[in-house]
Amino acid sequence: MNRIGPRSTPTQYGHDSNKLPLHTAVENNNEQLIRQLRNAGARANTLDEAGHSPLDVLDSKRDIDQRSRSGLRMALLQSLNPTAPLGYMKPEAIHGSPWGLEILQSQALIGGVTDQKGGSESLEGKVFFSDRTRESTGDQTTRKGFRSKPRIYAAGQGEKSSNAYSRAEQHRLTQVMLTALKAGIPLQTNAPGVRIDVANLGHMSDEECTTWLQTFLHKKHIYGNGGKKFITAPLNQHIHELQMPASVTLRSGEQSRVIQGPELMQFYRRAARVLQHSLENGKAPYLGMLNQGRIVPVVFGFEKIKNLASHSLRSGFSQKINSYSYQNEAHPLSGSAKGGKLKEIEVRDLPDLATLCLGCAAKGIALPKGVVVRIKAHKQVKAQYLAPQKVERFQNTVLHSAAQLTGARDLSKEGLERLQAVNAHLRSSDLMSYF
Repeated sequence: MNRIGPRSTPTQYGHDSNKLPLHTAVENNNEQLIRQLRNAGARANTLDEAGHSPLDVLDSKRDIDQRSRSGLRMALLQSLNPTAPLGYMKPEAIHGSPWGLEILQSQALIGGVTDQKGGSESLEGKVFFSDRTRESTGDQTTRKGFRSKPRIYAAGQGEKSSNAYSRAEQHRLTQVMLTALKAGIPLQTNAPGVRIDVANLGHMSDEECTTWLQTFLHKKHIYGNGGKKFITAPLNQHIHELQMPASVTLRSGEQSRVIQGPELMQFYRRAARVLQHSLENGKAPYLGMLNQGRIVPVVFGFEKIKNLASHSLRSGFSQKINSYSYQNEAHPLSGSAKGGKLKEIEVRDLPDLATLCLGCAAKGIALPKGVVVRIKAHKQVKAQYLAPQKVERFQNTVLHSAAQLTGARDLSKEGLERLQAVNAHLRSSDLMSYF
């Protein structure tokens, strides 16, 4: 690991840009030429021999007024997407997360809220961004994964049972378990028996229950996409495919006790309730639970954030050293003295936007006013932009539809299963008509 302080300030950059067209246009304060070059295909992510982008050259200039500086920045970053609002300037820092609703609820990016990331080279409690800087020495452009890497983080996947993707599915599986047991249907016990080390043979603690069940569900039913059939179907449809251990042996020191038969079903009921309670009280992303165990990735786009620090890591087998931008403190969505006001929220599609709007309503919050929504399904599809007015109209229609489905009851007082049904109905609707 190599941790570096804040990056070089713009005043340390020179202006020897080796005569690259965009760099030269910035040096000459030529907004019109910048626009012409970009319309002709020139990209503002190209670096000169010194490793400086056109934005670096702009930030290093001290001989222009603020109006001219803003005009040059707009010329470099104005979106060329025809669906973008007129004069819309692309973000300069991106953060992707499966915890999108919790971020909107807290109105800030906060590092280390749920669990430590772990890993010998991780930085705990920091807020990371993808920004318009070079990722690795020798790169000819700023970050190629400027948007795509935050999308990967937003999916929440990982090998450990504590990742957001797994925890959302764990919640769905606890619902399946409790639905069966409530109906008097025994769970299938055709998986091999397991042994659990406990502190007290007479009473397994809630933490021990949670740790064991989430690990078992992750390894047996989630890791490797084995749990997908449970999240796309009614709770009672695949009950008989949820395989649980035939017996559980509790061990404390030299003593042990075997749980089986009717007592085993009581054990599974308690473990499912305890894990579900833990997940619903902050250990799983709300949108993932609302969406029946499927993560709703949210990517936040911000204005420029000054003086981000850099964290360097070796990348896998290539041994290439990549740098990642971060700050030590929480980042308010409204921006800070370092800049970074939220300007854009990206989701995959309109169903995900509907789930986000419903989740916000259930938690008594709304999408930030004035924020543009970007719809981007996958790499091959061009992004679509929704101006703030269209976002507000869509959000209002979602709330109206939800009110019709619930009899205009307070969404914040509705149970999660009821809200899951509302969400499923919304996602299956003709959402284009909501505009």
